[in-house]
Amino acid sequence: MLKVIDISKYQPTVDYQAVKDAGVNGVILRCGLTYWGAQNMGADELLSTHYNGFKKVGMPVGAYYYSAADTIEMAKKEAEFVKTLLAGKQFEFPVYYDVENEQRMGKLSKETLTAIVETFCESLENAGYFVGVYANTNYFQNKLDHARLAKKYTLWLADYRGDNANQSLFRDMWQYTSSGSVKGIAGNVDVNECYRDFPSVIKMAGLNGFTKEEQSTKPVTPKPSVKTYTVKSGDSFWKIAAEQLGDGNRYKELAEYNGMTANSVIHPGDVLKLPDGSGSTSPKPSVKKTYTVKSGDSFWKIAASQLGNGNRYKELAEYNGMTANSVIHPGDVLKLP
Repeated sequence: MLKVIDISKYQPTVDYQAVKDAGVNGVILRCGLTYWGAQNMGADELLSTHYNGFKKVGMPVGAYYYSAADTIEMAKKEAEFVKTLLAGKQFEFPVYYDVENEQRMGKLSKETLTAIVETFCESLENAGYFVGVYANTNYFQNKLDHARLAKKYTLWLADYRGDNANQSLFRDMWQYTSSGSVKGIAGNVDVNECYRDFPSVIKMAGLNGFTKEEQSTKPVTPKPSVKTYTVKSGDSFWKIAAEQLGDGNRYKELAEYNGMTANSVIHPGDVLKLPDGSGSTSPKPSVKKTYTVKSGDSFWKIAASQLGNGNRYKELAEYNGMTANSVIHPGDVLKLP
């Protein structure tokens, strides 16, 4: 899990290094907004200042735009304006469409507001951005087609009710307070839990101003299927060879197969490739339920859909010998507790 904050011009004085040193893993910056009265659009006055300050200290950043669109045409205008605000910048976190303006959106039907959101998001996606939707629980439940949007975009849920906060709505990020305290920023700060490794996903895909990392330098060739094992506390090459390969004396083979020696140190969370013949003499207990990771999945999303409660994401990760911050890939097979 990542600790992420979001700020705007209302946090004018920021010690960027102090924020990073305080354990913050990322920041979402307001890039601009639409004023609901005349629907004029404007940039956040401190976008460039905050962007440059956090980039200088190596802090991953994302962006959000506060919308007051009540028509498809207005959403199109906002999308074009946001592209100008983001031009020339790189964002390791998504670009979010902030949907909560009651004056303009409160009167709209669920179908209309969902279409407005999709119009904005599709325009940004076509321009090469990883897009998300921000809204509170009421809007996701009553004003937006949550299930439909969750299939297309990453979602950022705002719910400040603590233990009574919504547990069923899918989200990759949860804003749980607007009155948080972070060293390096005076006053209240929005604080979030993030359940997805967006920087890795976005950089690898070449979105948000980044160039595809591997595909741009060399062709990707399909890799043969390889069995792996995630190291747990107390493991050794001998123990793993005994349990996974059926013969502890194959420990040297296991080490060499992973480019190490029998004296190399392994740590919990390390992923080892298993040579052919794994489990030949010591069959492992059958796993009754498994889940194959799909594109766009996260531990939270899988826990919500398969276990009935997204907050069991840590349990799911640990059950598979990982942590909540471990990266999962399409095609990975997870055991379900």
